[in-house]
Amino acid sequence: MSDALKAKTRRSTSTYQKVLGFNMLLHLGVGLLCMFAPHFVSHTVGLPPPVPTGWIRGWGATLILVTALYIPGLQDPLRTRAPNIIGILGRVWMATVWFSVWYFLEESGFFWFGLFDLTFAIILAWLYYRYSIAEPINRP
Repeated sequence: MSDALKAKTRRSTSTYQKVLGFNMLLHLGVGLLCMFAPHFVSHTVGLPPPVPTGWIRGWGATLILVTALYIPGLQDPLRTRAPNIIGILGRVWMATVWFSVWYFLEESGFFWFGLFDLTFAIILAWLYYRYSIAEPINRP
């Protein structure tokens, strides 16, 4: 196995882990803001004030919980494929939900949530694909 191939695999792994880690940090930040500053979140993305605030606080806590479930996939993307694949598909699903809510309720803030999830779904899917095809080539 060549050193160049090993280096390519390390780069693919590192890039995927950095982007996923960045996405997870953003999810954590959004989740915490939803829990502790729900009016700020609603105002920032152009949604009406959350009344009552319980739904957005609960959504923030759920986002943090779901994000924690990605940790095994972040640590070892090849051997723990399920969190990565489910995470990518989950982002596509949530983008679909957010875009549907935006379209039918005409609330512009949901568009930004959809764009966020769809963008990361595409980037992570592409990086995970590149990583997953590079890694088996390295095996003897």
